[in-house]
Amino acid sequence: MWLTQLLERNRQCFPGRTALVDEERSVTWAEFHDRTVELARGLAELGIGRGDRVAVLSKDRIEVLETYFALARLGALFVPLNHSLAVPEVAGLVGRVGAVAVLGESELLDRHTELPPPVRIRMAFDKPAFAALGTVARERELPHVADTDPIAVLHTSATTGQAKGVTVDSGSFRAIALGWLVMARPTDDIVLVNCCPLYHGSMVVSLTYMAAGATVVLMPGFTPQRALSAVARHRATHLWMVPQMLRFMLQAKGSHSTDLSSLREVLYGAAPMPLDVYAEAVRRLGCGFRQVYGMTEVGGPFVTLGPDEHPAPGDVTARIPCGRVVPGMSARAVDEAGREVPCGGIGEIVVRGPGVMQGYWNDPEATREITLDGWIRTGDLGFVDDEGRIHLVDRTKDVIIRAGQNVYPSEIERALMTHPAVRDAAVVALPDEDYGEVPLAYVVVDPDAGTRPAELLGHVAGLLAPYKRPRRVEFIDQVPRNPAGKILKKLLRA
Repeated sequence: MWLTQLLERNRQCFPGRTALVDEERSVTWAEFHDRTVELARGLAELGIGRGDRVAVLSKDRIEVLETYFALARLGALFVPLNHSLAVPEVAGLVGRVGAVAVLGESELLDRHTELPPPVRIRMAFDKPAFAALGTVARERELPHVADTDPIAVLHTSATTGQAKGVTVDSGSFRAIALGWLVMARPTDDIVLVNCCPLYHGSMVVSLTYMAAGATVVLMPGFTPQRALSAVARHRATHLWMVPQMLRFMLQAKGSHSTDLSSLREVLYGAAPMPLDVYAEAVRRLGCGFRQVYGMTEVGGPFVTLGPDEHPAPGDVTARIPCGRVVPGMSARAVDEAGREVPCGGIGEIVVRGPGVMQGYWNDPEATREITLDGWIRTGDLGFVDDEGRIHLVDRTKDVIIRAGQNVYPSEIERALMTHPAVRDAAVVALPDEDYGEVPLAYVVVDPDAGTRPAELLGHVAGLLAPYKRPRRVEFIDQVPRNPAGKILKKLLRA
């Protein structure tokens, strides 16, 4: 019952301290605790109980975390959904986990009028019915939830591009939080501005700092101006974002005139830090930097490089090291046979420890594929140096990382192939100064169809979330493949 214990401790130790802030309101730790208990009882009155899956479709706001913690008290599983997904994508995820309820913002829920069974409850955070939950069931007993009981299904994607649900328990959240806080050495006055969404593994960073009693500031979506304003208004000490967000923030007109002197650490992850952005941020912000390397399947952030270990900008020749693994977790580089490679040797990074997932939801085959003798395969190539720091050198998969979000080429290729004029398609990463990488689609079309690139871009817009859509479509005569039929993406990149 890690999330429950977290709340009970913070209510006891810091009852009047602000726990959460969004653009509408703020709550203290005592208020957050009490509302979570009330909400858990209200959800139980609706028939939601241990083992049920409840999808959450919302931008970042206090009610999202209230719902996560309330469901954890019941032993029900919260299933965060990316609110930018297209209608078929949301329906597919809801159906695959067998969600009995979908909670979220009315504006988003209204886009998804038809959801598959067994969904029987739809409720909006911004409607009176949600606020009233629990007010008539104050004496209802809540169950005991063990640390080994699953409490969340966090969606990621596999190499095939189909979203997979990562099943995690309270023990995972606890292991990562305690290990991380040993490395980060938090103080009692942390105010963390969270620029990242609460619908995937990056939310574990916020949960971890909440365990230390920090104040977490939520934003409904990232804009440079919103982030700058939040830091200045709340005198934030910590800022959590992906490198492309940092680039946008430094480029914003208001960045020079905004008082950012309260910042002590910028936490960044999900993509490599561009060296020019790092150098400019060091010069402009004058604070420390902490790298976050994580993976949803291993519990989230399991490696960090702290401010005292970051090199000076002029000393970086390639990539900044990811850092050392947190206490309680183990990581190493292995060869194709699963044998640990010597110090400095390049291999696939694998991880094990109490933070790792229980498995992919209802997908034992995919779970077996990612597991190697009890270790979780990250799909990243790297090495461990003689001081225990992990360095990444490449990715074993063809994943495109656009502004910190994974985009899988095969998913885009399948969407393109649903157009009647498309004969073949291949998608690769196109370097982009602002987003790191964006998808570039090479397409073979029926020459008699008269199809234009703009038509294909419009076609996939109805099938894919905005961040997954190709930046550009280029027509080619033939997609290069090897004798086994595998696309030779190296040729396309060249």
